[in-house]
Amino acid sequence: MDVIAEGDPGFRKTKGLMNRNSTLSQVLREAKEKEEQRTATEVTMATEKKAHYGLLFDEFQGLSHLEALEMLSRESDSKVKSVINALSGEELDMLKVELEQLKEAFSLAEFYDDEEEEKKGDEDFTKEITALFFELHVSAKPDKLAVARRSAREWIERLNGEAPKEGEMSEENQQLDSGDADQDAQTSVEDIHAFAIRSLAELTAYSIEMFHKTAALVLHGQKQEVSATGRAKALSQMTIVLCKELSSLSKEFTTCLTTAGVKEKADVLNPLITGVFLEASNSASYIQDAFQLLLPVLQISLIQTRTELSQQ
Repeated sequence: MDVIAEGDPGFRKTKGLMNRNSTLSQVLREAKEKEEQRTATEVTMATEKKAHYGLLFDEFQGLSHLEALEMLSRESDSKVKSVINALSGEELDMLKVELEQLKEAFSLAEFYDDEEEEKKGDEDFTKEITALFFELHVSAKPDKLAVARRSAREWIERLNGEAPKEGEMSEENQQLDSGDADQDAQTSVEDIHAFAIRSLAELTAYSIEMFHKTAALVLHGQKQEVSATGRAKALSQMTIVLCKELSSLSKEFTTCLTTAGVKEKADVLNPLITGVFLEASNSASYIQDAFQLLLPVLQISLIQTRTELSQQ
């Protein structure tokens, strides 16, 4: 499993940390705490926080929701194992077959970046995510995710000298526009990099929040109106959509960096571009890891449904 380096301010990928029984949230929290200590001795937190992924991810409550999701996943996994250990014979064999079918539906299919498919408008993205949420039959909506994504797209469009595709700007971007009217033309590569990292952290945190709320509602919501397998397929497709969006955004942010930094030296510009691609890749890994935490939740949901049907 590819995870992040424990003390690395850039959260660079490495292998092996999970072998020490550390959860993803523990690794992220330890790295954030070390970074807080480092920034306290070097620069003010307000300045460093602008472009530090781990601190921003925590600011958007990503760590809290990840930890809560991990807890629900562990509890569900323990219950699944208890049920399996209590069964035997034909009943156990039937359950194992159903759990294996669920696991197959839950796995992420191979997906590749498609330039045409990536360029979705705000309305298309919101409709697709909302439709997938509808298939989950849970009483939650991805509103925060849609707003954050729209904010990032509007910012990019303003940098490119384009008007937002939809008639109204998000509240966040209206506030940004309330300052100097010429500010956009003077946006530095450091500002673009900082906003890119902030957007990636925000979208990732809200994606994990969405998964956490889904898990809680699946476990503690009303009587289920959809099968665990149906939910697995919807969540799998949702994860692919989110990862593709992160990839698309990172490419557009780096294009903005290249355009704005045409007069910058390579040793200034290249690390910023590399940093955006790195955090986009890490963001996709975090979302896929969070997605995998949902499997035990769906497994116990499947078991609960079987129990209810057998008692009718």
